[in-house]
Amino acid sequence: MTQNTVPSVTIGSTGITTSQLSLGTWGVGKAAAAATIGDDETIIGVLEAAFDAGIRYLDSADMYENEDRLGRLLGRVRNRPDELLIATKYGHGKPFTADGVRASVEKSLLALSLQSIPLMMLHDPRDADDMAAIYAPGGSLEGLRTLQDEGLVGSIGVATGTMLPLQSAVDSGEFDVIQFPRLYTLINRAAKTSGLLDKARQKGMGTQLAAPFTGNILATGVRGVEKPLYAYWPAQPEVIEAVGRMQDRTDELGVTIAQAAVAYVASEPLIDVAVIGVRSPAELTQNVESLYTGLTREQLESIAEVGAVDERLMGAPDFVWPFPLDRVPEELKDVVNR
Repeated sequence: MTQNTVPSVTIGSTGITTSQLSLGTWGVGKAAAAATIGDDETIIGVLEAAFDAGIRYLDSADMYENEDRLGRLLGRVRNRPDELLIATKYGHGKPFTADGVRASVEKSLLALSLQSIPLMMLHDPRDADDMAAIYAPGGSLEGLRTLQDEGLVGSIGVATGTMLPLQSAVDSGEFDVIQFPRLYTLINRAAKTSGLLDKARQKGMGTQLAAPFTGNILATGVRGVEKPLYAYWPAQPEVIEAVGRMQDRTDELGVTIAQAAVAYVASEPLIDVAVIGVRSPAELTQNVESLYTGLTREQLESIAEVGAVDERLMGAPDFVWPFPLDRVPEELKDVVNR
């Protein structure tokens, strides 16, 4: 294995073997400005750099509004691997119904020129009501089972940054995979400290951490950054201070905060896959090189420890919003959707 090659992993008990890093494709579609990749040629460059580095997994979603474009551009990539895994998701504000998930699957199959979707996830259920709709007769779980019977969907999962639905998904025994943005990072380890990851592993479920840079303060750091972002919103002052302490420690260890962020997730045995977002081929290469920093787990944990912060400042205990509602600036309150 060369320094520029992403290792292969098996996702839980699904039987799916793919790369330890997945390339998130939010930036190909309707994304926050700080996550948008840009023109077609840049996207093709990112995809080719990812495939050259051994990435065999693309993570998409209905709400990204990217799949027509992604499918078209994949046809122009010089090195698309035969074993490419494309996973996608349905939900994020849309009804969790069987009809809804079927329409989404059929649209994705057409846009991406696929015969079936090997991993289909329900996207962003936020509370008990959402999960009740998923489990109900005529709900999206029933729809997914029918799609599995028809051979249009393989493994199924739940993808959300909210703890209660993740716990429900694991406890139910109905799903094969959980994906959880920002819930296991250098600055927020809730997915592990809550026992969620241990329970998922005991049940043979696949585990995927999305957004190791937390969107995106752990990619940029705080030095010389006018407005550091957490979940693409202005980071709380205490979080900014914590990341500053982490950067002091990464300086001592001879790595960047971004390298440490990827290495921390990749070296956690309870996590199968890290989903990364990049905006250029150079960023992609840097992410892959982060797997080979040479840092020990103890050293990586020391970075997290110096940046320990009250997780309430990042949405705990419910993790429905990136930070406490009493911290939402007045000018943003009209766009907060609980």
